[in-house]
Amino acid sequence: MNTNWKLLAAAGLLVACGGDKDSSSSADIVDRDTADIVDTDTPVEDCDAVVQTITPESGSTGVYYRAPMEVAFDEDASALSPTFTLTDAAGTEIATSSSFDSTGFKATLEASTALEALTEYTLSVDICESTSAVQFTTSEYGGSLAVDPSALAGTTYHFSLGDADYTQPEGFGALLSSFLDAPLLIGVDTVEGTTLNILGTQGTEEGGSIVPDPTFENWDFGAAALEGAYFASSPTDIELEYGCATIPIYDFAIDGTFAADGSSIGGGHALGLGDSRDMGCLARLGSDPDAICNYAATFGFACEECPDGNPWCLTIEAWFDPAPLLDGVAL
Repeated sequence: MNTNWKLLAAAGLLVACGGDKDSSSSADIVDRDTADIVDTDTPVEDCDAVVQTITPESGSTGVYYRAPMEVAFDEDASALSPTFTLTDAAGTEIATSSSFDSTGFKATLEASTALEALTEYTLSVDICESTSAVQFTTSEYGGSLAVDPSALAGTTYHFSLGDADYTQPEGFGALLSSFLDAPLLIGVDTVEGTTLNILGTQGTEEGGSIVPDPTFENWDFGAAALEGAYFASSPTDIELEYGCATIPIYDFAIDGTFAADGSSIGGGHALGLGDSRDMGCLARLGSDPDAICNYAATFGFACEECPDGNPWCLTIEAWFDPAPLLDGVAL
């Protein structure tokens, strides 16, 4: 059969075998040598994902310069190749990296370089031929120190656990903040050049003032290098006491940025692996060591194995309001 007859045969077979198919739902390929139809069964789907929210919200001020940016979609958008563009007020683009959560509904963005303090930025999201954009302005934190780092020696700051935004475990924020209400104190012991020795302890209220709880020893987080006004502690194991519960937190680490004059720490962020076995009584769920893990299961996630081999640990992540300097308090 010559080539023309092959093409006519292929066309006839296409009409006979595929004419009643919805051409938008599959792709048919004709093999010109055999005049056979190869149905790839590859759906050709419309792109109709929509941006639901962008964090920070448009018009936000006082945004921490290291805070992650998040974009939530109304469906799994991880395979739709959305484009994220971050620019400053002059239109200069800042490179970002992005990652999706396990559902594909939420993307988290991080700038390749730290943003500037007190600066306006625009974040644009392009997906399915639609663009969404927000403008936000960063806070005072992120500039250089106006004091010599040595001036930070002997300073102590109050991080409010009860007012923290708990991003992990997701959905547990209200529960954790309801009983993690004792003051967390973070201080600078000594300073050598731009290296700080970070200490911490649990605090208490005494005569209307926040002071270190005398029943607690200090936790030593070791050396932390200053990057401008930013520091990040080394992880260490700590233990909190709340009435009926002792709560070990493994590999607890904290970071933040000093105000230019050292009067506060902004963007405080803590991460650790908390042992939940005693938390049940605090949450009025009883004394069963599995109480919190069973509660976590209702949110669709499971506890992790603790370093001691027990199955009651949860990753705890918190973002703090600016932590004020406690005058005259040293750890």
